[in-house]
Amino acid sequence: MNKIRPTLALAGCVLVSNVHAITTNDIQLWTGSGTNRAALVIEWNSPLVFNNSTVPAPVANKTLVWGYQFNGTATGTQMLDAILASDHRLYAVVDNTYGTFVEALGYNLNGNGLFGVTDGNLTFDAADFTNGCLLNPNPNLNVDGVSPLNGGDLFWSGYFGPNWNLWNELGDSGGFAASPDRGSSQYWDTNTFAQGQWELSDYGLDDLPLQDGSWIGFSVGAAGYDTNSADPATAAYNLDEQAPPSPDGTYVAYVCNTNDFAVQVVSSSGLSSTPPYNDPTAILGRPTLNFVDIFDGGGTNRTSIIDPPYNAAPDGSNVIAEIAAGGQITAMMGRKVYHDRNNPYGIDLVVFGNSFFSASDTSGTISDSTDLDTVQLSSGIFGHSTTVSVSQDGTNWYTFSNTPILFPGNAYRWDCPNHSWTDEQLNPTKPLNPSVYATDFAGQTVAYGLEQFAGSAGGTGYDLQASGLPWIQYVRIQPGSNTYTVIDAIAAVNPIMEGDALSITPADIASGMTNLVFQVPENTSQTVISVNFQSVSGMAKVSTVGLSEFSSFAPVPGTVLNACQITVSPGSGVTNLAFLAEVGLSAGVNYTGDGGDLRVLQWSGASWSAPAFSFSAANNQVSVAGLTNLSAFVVARISAPLLSIQAGVNGRHFQFTPFANVSYTLQRSTDLLNWTSILTNTPASEQPVTLQDPAPPASQAFYRLVLNP
Repeated sequence: MNKIRPTLALAGCVLVSNVHAITTNDIQLWTGSGTNRAALVIEWNSPLVFNNSTVPAPVANKTLVWGYQFNGTATGTQMLDAILASDHRLYAVVDNTYGTFVEALGYNLNGNGLFGVTDGNLTFDAADFTNGCLLNPNPNLNVDGVSPLNGGDLFWSGYFGPNWNLWNELGDSGGFAASPDRGSSQYWDTNTFAQGQWELSDYGLDDLPLQDGSWIGFSVGAAGYDTNSADPATAAYNLDEQAPPSPDGTYVAYVCNTNDFAVQVVSSSGLSSTPPYNDPTAILGRPTLNFVDIFDGGGTNRTSIIDPPYNAAPDGSNVIAEIAAGGQITAMMGRKVYHDRNNPYGIDLVVFGNSFFSASDTSGTISDSTDLDTVQLSSGIFGHSTTVSVSQDGTNWYTFSNTPILFPGNAYRWDCPNHSWTDEQLNPTKPLNPSVYATDFAGQTVAYGLEQFAGSAGGTGYDLQASGLPWIQYVRIQPGSNTYTVIDAIAAVNPIMEGDALSITPADIASGMTNLVFQVPENTSQTVISVNFQSVSGMAKVSTVGLSEFSSFAPVPGTVLNACQITVSPGSGVTNLAFLAEVGLSAGVNYTGDGGDLRVLQWSGASWSAPAFSFSAANNQVSVAGLTNLSAFVVARISAPLLSIQAGVNGRHFQFTPFANVSYTLQRSTDLLNWTSILTNTPASEQPVTLQDPAPPASQAFYRLVLNP
């Protein structure tokens, strides 16, 4: 199966983000003129099977987007030609003998302008490309065996081997202000020839008409042409073609654990006398997902920030409890709730009510069919004053300051490209960034507001540090003075796992909340990634992905102990995001060294660089400071190379295969006690190296190679 993998951070044009759907307003490089707008998406990805091809795998799995403006009629070929001419990093090899067929697409990643192609016999450099296009090259050029002249370029080429597939928006009628949604499947569906809102194009580029809001996509096929139907490559080609991805967030799917919530009512008093709001057990368990809306014909609605839970659940159970002035509900949690400094934003406990934003321009009653991309939020939140107390034993209590209004909750993820709800549940054990509480959402769409949730189900968070208690298991809810409150649920916070995302803002840093921590999925007590921000110019979303294979990168020297992709992307409405951060990476639970044999690598877009780092034996972690961009990182252990020796005319010769940019010192001894350094060498590549001892002793001698990472 050819899975769509996370893309890497990249400046220029616009990179298809892992965090939010790309809209035409996000695209930075436009060409053409007119009132109509279309977009071109190119994804460089490795094919599933390299049959009939010797083209090297792309140096990285990346997706770029360009924009094109026009009036009247225009075609896919006109858009591609205009973009090639305007972006001097993008280049193509095209055969237009029988219509425009794109054989190769490349992107000069380091911007040195030295692009071109070669198959070992024929070579075409940048001077041979006209406006970025090499048209009908010599027929002897083997496009299934070419390589880019600049090895660091994004590149793929193919004709009989895996070649470029052409996609466009479903229906060929435009109208997409954001990247079409790939849908829930990760694979091309050969039965329908449609992937979410993408479809395999029915036209060639020359005949592909553009509309306002058209999207055209190129991605590398899973495999190439093969007449042998039993060949796995043929099956892969027929079943698993890959569509250009539509980004809709990096997050870990939520799986409910009932012990994360209140499980028992210890006591209650002063509840509403009106059913179904007089049942204290309504606050047990997770926050409400769905409820029966008696004001909307008795239909079922999803809990959202503009449609809070009330009445009863579809199964008839009660969903919220109303506590009158002077009343209370005391509940026991399903587990101890610990004060953990590694919990997101320092929050340990979340309380959910039935607060909500008012919304305008809804054209009637709010329901699950309401388009949240068009509905605007009004100023202010409607909710209830609430006082929360916590205890270890149910007898001795610490009371937090009164919360004037609990923050709204939201049960499901909203799908902006499809203007509809998904069935993906947001995480009630993942707290909101506290800076969201102070955000003015007036005039913003509901969808914009939900983007700030970053996978959280909302609610109001509490930090147990103020209580002085290392853990609690009892929670008491009371209304503020002379009023009442409404409660839906109480949740314990869980650490954030690698593969999830968090946000950070200037307000967070000003308040001292600078560190984002991600844990190992299999062991949530082990920190695998930490990102400590010294500054950030606007709201930033930080997403993480563990890396286990490196076919999209240059070879990694040494034994990989930890590898991940860290992406920082601007939040909604933020442009020109700048930050300064320090990244901490685990060296692995099995590492027992002093850090001297470790090396940290960061992907530069074309190769690995080796930034300076420090090592802490106390937490078994390496740290890289002063970072203004984040990408893929690897923590590798450098092992001793195999040293071979042979006698030569001018002394003894020693050969070994090094790690790049690692210093090696050849030493000699005659007694294994005293060692003499003969020479030091720091190879720039990983090609075999030969060192020489020009004056070896006549008697027996011992040699060793000392590594200095």
